[in-house]
Amino acid sequence: MYSYAAFIRNAANPQFNDVARQLMDRFCHAHPEWLSIDIGNGLSVFHQPPLGRSAEAITLPGDRGAILGTLFPKDLRASPRDWRPIIHEALAEDIVQSRGRRPLDHFWGGYVAFLSDHGSSVHLILRDSSGKVPCYWLMHHGITIVTSRIGILAALNLPSFSLNARYIAGFIVEAEMAQRECAVTGITELLAGECREIKNSRSTQFALWDPRVIARQRAPVDFQEASRQVRQVTQACVDFWASKYDRILYRLSGGLDSSAVLGCLKNSPRMPRITCLHVDAGGTDQSELEFARLAADAAGMELVVQPGYSHHAKYDERIFLLPKSPKPSVANLGVTLDYESRNLLPAKVHAEAIWDGEGGDHLFFSARSSYEAVDYAFERGLGSGFAPHVRGAIRQSGSSLWGVLGKTVRFGLCRGPWRPHLGQHQRPAFLNPAIVPTDIDSYIWQPWSADASDLPPGKRLQICLLAWLIHRHRPVPELQYASEHHPLFSQPLMELCLETPIYTLVQGGMNRALERAAFRDCVPERIIRRENKGSVTTTVMGKMRECLPFLRDLVLGGVLAQERIIVRSALEPFLVANRPLNHEVLWPFMSCIAAEVWARKWAADGWRI
Repeated sequence: MYSYAAFIRNAANPQFNDVARQLMDRFCHAHPEWLSIDIGNGLSVFHQPPLGRSAEAITLPGDRGAILGTLFPKDLRASPRDWRPIIHEALAEDIVQSRGRRPLDHFWGGYVAFLSDHGSSVHLILRDSSGKVPCYWLMHHGITIVTSRIGILAALNLPSFSLNARYIAGFIVEAEMAQRECAVTGITELLAGECREIKNSRSTQFALWDPRVIARQRAPVDFQEASRQVRQVTQACVDFWASKYDRILYRLSGGLDSSAVLGCLKNSPRMPRITCLHVDAGGTDQSELEFARLAADAAGMELVVQPGYSHHAKYDERIFLLPKSPKPSVANLGVTLDYESRNLLPAKVHAEAIWDGEGGDHLFFSARSSYEAVDYAFERGLGSGFAPHVRGAIRQSGSSLWGVLGKTVRFGLCRGPWRPHLGQHQRPAFLNPAIVPTDIDSYIWQPWSADASDLPPGKRLQICLLAWLIHRHRPVPELQYASEHHPLFSQPLMELCLETPIYTLVQGGMNRALERAAFRDCVPERIIRRENKGSVTTTVMGKMRECLPFLRDLVLGGVLAQERIIVRSALEPFLVANRPLNHEVLWPFMSCIAAEVWARKWAADGWRI
């Protein structure tokens, strides 16, 4: 992960300069090995690039700013082997004057950018659309402090913060929500594709990369042409990312998405040294190991198989090894269970990153629904091509003809009011209703769900799911030998999938139908045809039952109960009376555990960084 801290102030104010100087002196004393970039005009950046060639600092000519991370050209025909990011004087000026718009038009990759307009004393912070590099900001005595890791600011001796109960309540309802607010008041996340403009110590935050705008740029709906474009764009994205690494560990689940990315890797002109790893959960509904071996054999790769969790893996005091962060994370709870044994293989092969195929369900659309017919009717009415999409919707949703037609008329032809169906994400009974945001749906589905009524419902749902996807991961470099990398989170591919209608993505009632057609040349046919997926739910529930005494004491006697965010009496039947945890309770309870661990880390230090 790229670690950085930036200090931004109004250079014309001597008081702000003095405060910034004190803060930067403390930071440099705590991190003497870090590199510095003094842009001038009140912008100073300190950074520590990751090892290897995966990321770098690119300074803009004329002291106009710096870009930290990885840049690739929007023209995918360029050679990954030969291309280098060169930003000349005119382009640098254009990047600043466009308020950060030009980087998204000219480049893609994984980066944050700090821009400075010397003529107007305006500063801009930009985070690219992949969300690969974290970005949080806070204010202190007129100074804007921006960082990827909040813990590196400990030496600044900043005032204490406080718990944001509203965020914690929303997190328990849906742990993957995309929200600018953080779980501590006073810290804000710059979401993927957003820009923060700072002028005279006042700032505004807005979206530069907006999936709603992209989705309105309709791509060709011809299935074969769309399939060809998906294959071509995915291969190009994988090729560019592969050019940045010499050794990677590839997490191969045996599913369609991970097999497709591995197939692209095999065809890359500059293929890094790859070690395939399959984590066998054992207790899943269906073993994925057979399919993982099939994909590895087809790619000519050796496959290493590890058990999902060793017998030493438990929820215990090790979960407090997680570093302090602006937001809790359910996914990171699993990191603490077995992090030492999980790091052995990456260390052995000297992996620079851990790749996977995550994201296909969101990009290529995998949902049991009627959206194939609904979205077609929404955009094209009841033309001659409507009937096949009705049959497809019946197949995919499992509904009757009349059920599909009813939804098609209501949400497609009549364009009736529609909101994403939360289903299992309804407010759990153990959450204090007084704490929950008034409009919990809007709070969870921010920021791209508003003002999208001109888009078909299925496309709106895809946009919401994409927001969750790219904000799901919170890197933990303290506990991970190598950073995770998700090559499907690439701007050109995300934009292509957003432009492609849902009824093309799932044509014929087959989830991810377009993806299946696109990668038939590099994925074994048995994997192309399979429609079921493994699940880790059984394994997670078993591990929780095994560690129930620890989890009971953690949650019932913790910060969330003291702050009355959760209702103890509603949780006690599951934790004391051993009532089974069903699926509706399991994941909110996991969110509750993650939030409790997060809160105790902050509370132990008096809510100071």
